[in-house]
Amino acid sequence: MRLRGLAVLVLVLLVACEAPQRPASPDSRFAVDEALAALAGETAVAYRVPGAILTVTKGGLVEGQVPTQHDTVRALRVGGSLYVRASPAYWQRQGMSAPRAERFGSQWTRADRGVPFDPGRLMAPQVVAAALRAALPVGVLPVEAGGAFDLGGLRVTATSPHRVLSFPPAFLGPVAGQFGPHEIALGDVHLPGLRERLDEAVAELGQPLIAGPVVAARVTDHELSCTANGACTDRVRVDNRLLGAAPGAAARVNLTSAVTSDALGTRTCEREVVLPLDTAADVSCSVKFTLPRTDGATRVQAAPSVTAEPVAVVDPGELNRDIAAELGP
Repeated sequence: MRLRGLAVLVLVLLVACEAPQRPASPDSRFAVDEALAALAGETAVAYRVPGAILTVTKGGLVEGQVPTQHDTVRALRVGGSLYVRASPAYWQRQGMSAPRAERFGSQWTRADRGVPFDPGRLMAPQVVAAALRAALPVGVLPVEAGGAFDLGGLRVTATSPHRVLSFPPAFLGPVAGQFGPHEIALGDVHLPGLRERLDEAVAELGQPLIAGPVVAARVTDHELSCTANGACTDRVRVDNRLLGAAPGAAARVNLTSAVTSDALGTRTCEREVVLPLDTAADVSCSVKFTLPRTDGATRVQAAPSVTAEPVAVVDPGELNRDIAAELGP
């Protein structure tokens, strides 16, 4: 009899553990509505997935990391433009040649193209709140689990004030699938700290490359002159043309000239200049040969080549003022 009673007790416990969660009261749906309204009114929200935290403000400022299928991309959105820092391997997957991808992987890039989505538009708190509301099942009550209300994967706090805790990436549509299978968790933002991180990132920008358009450059003329002490200067006429559209851009032109003497060997010089787009300009670089002690003449010739990339013209002071206008001084 004791064994039978014990078996019945174990059976009751197992049934209790396997019982489905019961829907919460109708008031729980109000908790979800209140949490979404609170999210829509936030100044900034931190979105968290394993290995990445992305902070987005109501006005579309962005700072943090965006996970992709293969790696993580650092993101900064200020002044209405999105800037990213990604590995050379990332840019090669976007179709760039290895040498060009190396250049893009070494600095900030203005992402006119080449990134899956603009987090300043898709992830602004009010946009996310609207997307979550539209994705919720109709006529279904949340279930209470672990101190939170869960409605179709959207989890909000069960106690007031109600706040969104997490949601599935699929609620944002197919473009957010790169966040992977992990839930996106929401966190509070310390605004002075965010302001400091944004200012620091702006200071790092320099002259960002621009992903998308290209600049075609060519040498139209050059003149090599040498002095008696072995110094030679190659003066090159360079023409550049933008292929595509790139507002607020200039051309970063790299000149390389191989200066060769039959008797003295080869010396190479390089020069980098930033020029207005669709212009022609003179660029020069110089080499120095070590002359032999004996007298004599030697023939010297130069073979110049140029490459160019579009770069963004950035005013850090203006960007800092835009950040201050949204987040405060």
